[in-house]
Amino acid sequence: MRIRLILMAHLAFTISIAMAQNEPTYTIRGKVVDVDDAPIYYAYVMIDSLKLAVATNRAGEYMLKQVPAGSHSLTVQMVGFHRQVKHVKIQNQSVSDVDFKLAALAQTLDAVTVSIETEKGKKENSAEAVEVIEAKEIKLKTADLGEVMAQTEGVSVRRTGGLGSEGRFSLNGLTGDQVRFFLDGLPLEYTEYAFGISNVPVNLINRIEVYKGVVPIRFGADALGGAVNLASPTMYYGISGSTSYQTGSFGTHRLAAYANYLDESTGIFIGGGVFYDYAQNNYHVYVEVPDKKGRLSEVLLPRFHDAYQAHGVNVSAGIRDRKWANELTVKGFYSAFDKEVQHNNVMSGIPYGDVRNLSISGGTNLTYRNDFGGKLLVDLQTGYNYTERQFLDTGYCAYNWYGKCILMKKVPGEISGQTGASHQYTWDHSYFIRINADYSLNENHKIKLSVAPGYNTRLGDELFSGTYDPLTAKGELLTWVNGLEYQLNAFENKLENRFFVKHYLQITSSKLDKATAPIVRTEQLQGLGNGIRCTLSERIITKFSYEYATRLPRPDEILGDGQFIINNLKLKPERSHNANLSLSYTSSKNSKADWSIQAVGFVRKIDNLILLIPETDRTNRYENVFEATSAGMELSGNWKSPKDHLQITANTTYQYFYNSSRQGLFESYYRDRIPNTPYLFANANISYAFNKIFNYSDRLELFYNTRYIHAFYRSWESTGLKDFKAEIPSQYLQNAGAIYKLNTGKMDHSIAVETQNLTNARVFDFFGVQKPGRAFYIKLTTQF
Repeated sequence: MRIRLILMAHLAFTISIAMAQNEPTYTIRGKVVDVDDAPIYYAYVMIDSLKLAVATNRAGEYMLKQVPAGSHSLTVQMVGFHRQVKHVKIQNQSVSDVDFKLAALAQTLDAVTVSIETEKGKKENSAEAVEVIEAKEIKLKTADLGEVMAQTEGVSVRRTGGLGSEGRFSLNGLTGDQVRFFLDGLPLEYTEYAFGISNVPVNLINRIEVYKGVVPIRFGADALGGAVNLASPTMYYGISGSTSYQTGSFGTHRLAAYANYLDESTGIFIGGGVFYDYAQNNYHVYVEVPDKKGRLSEVLLPRFHDAYQAHGVNVSAGIRDRKWANELTVKGFYSAFDKEVQHNNVMSGIPYGDVRNLSISGGTNLTYRNDFGGKLLVDLQTGYNYTERQFLDTGYCAYNWYGKCILMKKVPGEISGQTGASHQYTWDHSYFIRINADYSLNENHKIKLSVAPGYNTRLGDELFSGTYDPLTAKGELLTWVNGLEYQLNAFENKLENRFFVKHYLQITSSKLDKATAPIVRTEQLQGLGNGIRCTLSERIITKFSYEYATRLPRPDEILGDGQFIINNLKLKPERSHNANLSLSYTSSKNSKADWSIQAVGFVRKIDNLILLIPETDRTNRYENVFEATSAGMELSGNWKSPKDHLQITANTTYQYFYNSSRQGLFESYYRDRIPNTPYLFANANISYAFNKIFNYSDRLELFYNTRYIHAFYRSWESTGLKDFKAEIPSQYLQNAGAIYKLNTGKMDHSIAVETQNLTNARVFDFFGVQKPGRAFYIKLTTQF
């Protein structure tokens, strides 16, 4: 009750936002076509004097908003077509229609100067430490989101098995909850993808933003290592959407689809998406099994209890592009997850044949965004999410790696051991608000405010009475993150500086039963940071960013997860000094080929690092154990030939992530590398495209990519426990495939075939868990 009162008081205060009244503005819309009236996709329509620009959609349509009254020159540019300018006068009409018909050049120009930045360019050329991955081409391939992100410098994504298994995302050495994940600015756990970023359908994502070490205040988040934001597909006037189906090795089937309808005259829209994933995950692994004489020998056998199934649906409706609201959206969603558990984290001992994890999640979100005359931008998101998790360990059989029941036990439970069988439920109720306000003092000075409270309750129950039950306590968690930022642009935007401060509040309450007084813990901390971007020339950009960052413990870490982890109400927040320094160099505008190179150095100095301390099977606990430091460098480069026929990208990361604590439980491992963490890895990609194979609009692309991971230990380097210290060997993974694309009017179709792990190499992941061998996949995609 105390937490609810605090939450309500703060909400009442922060929702009050003043609205600004300014001069009226108007909208210019229209269509861009060629001489045969075929729509031209991604032509740039701009008013240079106002620095307004937009790209046409697949139907050749565009809309320029916030145009003041008066006379303007409207310019359209597109590679391969003559540039066209129209002079328009905007007076009393709220919407003016201006259409263009472009004539093709006799010969396609090698270069056309276009004074507009893509969303990727805008973000990467800001003072933020961010890398943007566009999903336009990625979504046509068979790789899932985890595999896509693993090809990014500084990023490592490791799993405890195949599709649907737990993913461990690492950014510059920091991993797990130290990195926060978002969908359109909302924490991922408050969306339809509450079960982890690795298994998000890539076809339902438009862009991936990776923020390294320094997290913008607009996310309202506590993060130590950085953040990842997924952007949903852009909505166009009329009907737009996408469908994809993928099938292949190990019984894999993946379906994803979304569709939106936006009415141009009223601004009313409705949309939704669905996904379904299934994988048998019966790939072969090398395991040690006893022979008739009891001697262990290595045998190649299929996994028999690792199937995964998930599905989800979301529906949204609202209104856009009105004077009183840029966007007002109500969204509802539901998703479910079912995963069999094959073995423990290190694939040791006997396998499991009946253990399962099941989850469902659902909720609703409300989004309101508006630009009050161009001075004040307000973004409000609020919602509720419910998550129910089950853990089942009720089997009487002991299995061998052949999938046979070799022993019927008197006491049920494969994992639980002496504590007996377990069928546990946990229920989480989460409420949140995100308020962001940007106020422009003038074109060079801007102030930003972020207010982000969240409230979580957890209950649980063990259905097997008399067995171990860590779920008797009712947990409540209030987390509140506020931020204030000042942004300066100077020297004709050649210098950008963003200075910000953050305030963190966390109140934890745990009550064992009705007769017991609750245990309440309060934490309040402050942080600050700064980002600088300096454009030395049109080809050279350097950035420096720093944040004194805080990560508040998550509900699972403080309250336990009801399965393997018990609570620890004394857990302290992690804190870190994070710094990045980067230098990028790009090709000139007159260069026939498009290329760039970038170097990034980084340091993360962490205190009160939170680590899972293993105990007996069901009494693991998170503890603050030591200080750690991560320092390293990233190098990346890309090259595109004229007309984008040949493309080559490559990157490498070296990170020295080590224990810097001279006291406590791990002082004897001072200067040892942090266990189970790769420290040297690299990626390379090459593709070549052929145009007009069978008709004027088709394209065939051949691609090849590879990833190298240097050998690393899964335990402390100086430990005497040789078996657990075992080195995970160097790995070399190769994939190859082809994509055939065809445009039929307003639809783009593609078919992709891909071979993953081309050489059938033995590759390993988290704590040495073996990943799938050679696999074949095919994927069909239609976009409209």
